[in-house]
Amino acid sequence: MNTFPPPPSMPQGSYQPPQRNRRSERNTAAPCVSEPVQVKTAASKKPQSSTTRRKKKQGIFSPIQWIVVGVLSAAFLFCLFSSLHAKSSLNALLEDRAAKEKAWQQEIARHKMLYEDYIRYYAAVNNIDPAFVAAVIKRESDYDPYAISRVSARGLMQIMPDTGEWLAGKVDVPNFTVDVLYDAETNIKMGCWYLGYLSRKFSGDPVTVACAYHAGQGNVEDHWLKKYSSNGKTLTIDEIPLDDTKYYARKVLEAYAIYQQHHY
Repeated sequence: MNTFPPPPSMPQGSYQPPQRNRRSERNTAAPCVSEPVQVKTAASKKPQSSTTRRKKKQGIFSPIQWIVVGVLSAAFLFCLFSSLHAKSSLNALLEDRAAKEKAWQQEIARHKMLYEDYIRYYAAVNNIDPAFVAAVIKRESDYDPYAISRVSARGLMQIMPDTGEWLAGKVDVPNFTVDVLYDAETNIKMGCWYLGYLSRKFSGDPVTVACAYHAGQGNVEDHWLKKYSSNGKTLTIDEIPLDDTKYYARKVLEAYAIYQQHHY
């Protein structure tokens, strides 16, 4: 049996364990999980095209594109404003039309229809339009059988007392007095005869007949037709020399149109 000699003994306190270099261990220790490290090189970068570089310099739109966008935006705003303006104008037009229609209906309602049987009968007897008779009554008295004017004309058709006395002999009204002119039938009977007489004298022209009824047949026949008429036979509204008679004739014609269209 071989025996080995015991190791030489070292003096106490002479052994020291080797010192570890922790820095070198950190540097040389292999990590548990290794991650690939990408090294960027000049060759790995993708080349940028000239279009990309130009977009970066110019922004989203080029100047020409901005102009196009501006023009299209202005056109859109103009169309929007035009549409709103057209809608507003249409609403205003409809409201105006409705207001005029309401006023017209009210005007029609103001043209009364009284004593229609008398008007139709005596207008037919004297061969005149009953709508014209109704228009004269509307303008003369507004259908008030007891109306009296500032010159003492009386009744529905505003007949003067002396004219009434003359007409009484034409229409066979015996024992004439001024009070007879307040009777609706008698007044319409006399007035229709007089309108028929004036219509035959002035060719049935409603303007000239209205002027003669208002201002007197002598003034129209002897002066106005000779001095103001363009044809010497009839008068137009513009040829009437007196403003009062011109206003009267215009109102008679307006009422005539309403009665003719809506009542007769």
